[in-house]
Amino acid sequence: MLDSQGDISIIFPAAPGSYADTSWGTVSWALDCIGGTFNPQLSIGPCVLCPQGNSTNGLTGQSICVSCEVDAFCPTGAAFGNISTSSSILTSAGQALAYPVSPQSVRFDNILMQNMFYLRSPMSGHCVLVSAFFWALIVIALGIVIVFVMITLKYYVRNTQLKVTRKRVTRLLKQTDFIGEGELWMGGIATISIAILATFAYIFSSAYFQRYPIERVNSPANFACDTTLTNAQFSSGLMSLTVSPNDDQVPMFNLLNAQQLTVHLDLTNTLFTCSDSVTLMQNRGASQLLIPSTCVESNGSLSISAVLPSHVVTLQLSLTGIEIIGGFGFGLTGPGAYQEEDTLDGIYTLADLDLNQAFSVSGRILSQQPSFAVQLSKLVNRTYPLDENDATEFSAIWTAYTSYDINQNFIDENDYKYVTSLGTTITIGI
Repeated sequence: MLDSQGDISIIFPAAPGSYADTSWGTVSWALDCIGGTFNPQLSIGPCVLCPQGNSTNGLTGQSICVSCEVDAFCPTGAAFGNISTSSSILTSAGQALAYPVSPQSVRFDNILMQNMFYLRSPMSGHCVLVSAFFWALIVIALGIVIVFVMITLKYYVRNTQLKVTRKRVTRLLKQTDFIGEGELWMGGIATISIAILATFAYIFSSAYFQRYPIERVNSPANFACDTTLTNAQFSSGLMSLTVSPNDDQVPMFNLLNAQQLTVHLDLTNTLFTCSDSVTLMQNRGASQLLIPSTCVESNGSLSISAVLPSHVVTLQLSLTGIEIIGGFGFGLTGPGAYQEEDTLDGIYTLADLDLNQAFSVSGRILSQQPSFAVQLSKLVNRTYPLDENDATEFSAIWTAYTSYDINQNFIDENDYKYVTSLGTTITIGI
């Protein structure tokens, strides 16, 4: 065979499960298909990727691919068919959560009146049970029944024992009468209704007060009809990098800037191992600096971890070999911190960082020159105290957004046929 440069190569057909390699001379010899690829027949052609849903079960030199397990991460070119899709390295997890929308009314008297006297239709059983108005209506209804019975006993019943019972009930109701100052037995019924409303108002007010600040609330508002009720008013904003933080914000930003971050890079469904040449470098312009890292392999996955030298860095992970990579994961962890500043009346809490982002594309494999751009942002929350003598509470965490070119980072079967590189280099810019 004559190539484009005029060189002659003698290629012999390779047996099933192998391919004819001419990279080291003019005469080919057979090499086993790598994991995730197969060759079903005697030919001089290359091995092809296993179709999605099939794998080589961690083996090389295969002439067929076998079906993966149910609920397994099994993309095109899968070397393993038993990696669960629920694996932590395949699950993206972030810690930054959006606050709920502020309630339409933030005045407590409006919220109290709405929850005590508002009856909506239809109403759930829970809403009926926590409605003060409902129970007041029950007492009023019982009061009407009592009034009817009392009138009947007074004017239409001649039984002496029942007359005595009526007098006892009348005396009891007068003793509970705060409206007519003990003169009206019907005032006792009204007093009981008012007492129920007052009791519900106290219970609601106390429970509502305990739901501030929202960061410390983990349970639903079972004391109200709306169990998502929050005792908070939210506002948000962006701070320009050119604007210096206020004095009371400086300690929070200092804790963020001082947090030591550890990067975690995960390669999923691959035959790369820690015994291969795996290096993590920091790009520093024209030079590179080796970053000490740890490597762990488990069931077709490879994880590399390293402490970042700074929060702004360009990393380059190099792996020698032509093994296929089904998916890529990027994660950051960092210890939290706590600080109190009496002079600023502030409490500062830096949350433990533990975020993970997983990347894979159906029908594609990771290319040999992928590049990911990670944008770190500081997310700071300020909670004002209800009492002016209490401290303002600050909490913060890093959040990350990753962007990449899907066509550059992931290739399909057609692109894989023209791959010539003998290694994979993953670039991560933070």
